[in-house]
Amino acid sequence: MLPLVDDSELPIGQAESLAHHKGDLSLNNYTVISSEGASLLGQHKGGTLWLNSLRSLSVEAAASLTAHEGSMSLDGLTVLSDEAAAALSRFTHGLSLDGLASLSDRAAESLSSHEGTLSLNGLTSLSGTAASGLGRHNGSLWLNGLGALSAEAAKGLAQCRGLLSLNGVAALSPDAAAALSRSLGDLSLNGLGSLTDEEAAALGRHRGMLSLAGLTTLSESAARGLAQRSRVLSLNGLSSLTDAVAAALGHHEGLLYLNGLKALSPTAASALARHRGDLYLEGLATLPDDVAQELAKHGEGWLYLNGLTSLSPEAAEALRSKPNVRVPERFVVG
Repeated sequence: MLPLVDDSELPIGQAESLAHHKGDLSLNNYTVISSEGASLLGQHKGGTLWLNSLRSLSVEAAASLTAHEGSMSLDGLTVLSDEAAAALSRFTHGLSLDGLASLSDRAAESLSSHEGTLSLNGLTSLSGTAASGLGRHNGSLWLNGLGALSAEAAKGLAQCRGLLSLNGVAALSPDAAAALSRSLGDLSLNGLGSLTDEEAAALGRHRGMLSLAGLTTLSESAARGLAQRSRVLSLNGLSSLTDAVAAALGHHEGLLYLNGLKALSPTAASALARHRGDLYLEGLATLPDDVAQELAKHGEGWLYLNGLTSLSPEAAEALRSKPNVRVPERFVVG
């Protein structure tokens, strides 16, 4: 095994020079930064500041870095003191702390004051108190390391007004699903491999974007539940669709993403044509003539079929009868 490398501190002279650099600044080879070095880097404007090898961060250094005008990545930190978290809470740009495996309730409360995207994908658990603190954060919140979510934590996080990304959660209780449905921002749960009808009905009451790209199967009842209210519904993990499920999804209003579908029956196509809003079917490589004729009846919203690789003249002609359709340029005639 190779010996551990000695701490490598960012030289003050280099920090002073780099502070005037415009654009992204990658300093991932440094494991230590002094308060003076941090103060100089805090003068950097624009782009992302990458300091992913820092092993620790003093309160003074944290406070100085918050003056940086641009996103900042500190993914090498495995521990963050409550005082340093309070200092970072004054940062007003995107902040990544993906190396943290745990977060105290006090630190979570402090970070609720941060404005901008906050990434904490290393967290594997979260207390109800910490979830309530983070839920008041003003911006997108990434917590993709959480494998499970209690109803109490879900209730706290549901206060989030930006994107709430929980792509590591593999299962939800009906109570947790009901709590998350009340979130005011967008919701990403791409780690869910299945949903009960009760959970789907609860999540279907969510009013923002709902992404469930991990679902590979969906019952008719669950589809009906999901189609209730979400203005954006992403089900890109479905590779096939029964006619009954298509009929249920046809009642959805808003953006509907079904980019994983490889084929559609004429009946399913007819059901989806009743959908009101933009419809994405980018996974379809070809369309039988009768399916194209049914999809061309899609009246309200755009129809996206940019994945097509072959199309008969008859199918192409049918699609041209729909004003708002996107297909590869080679299929557009006149």
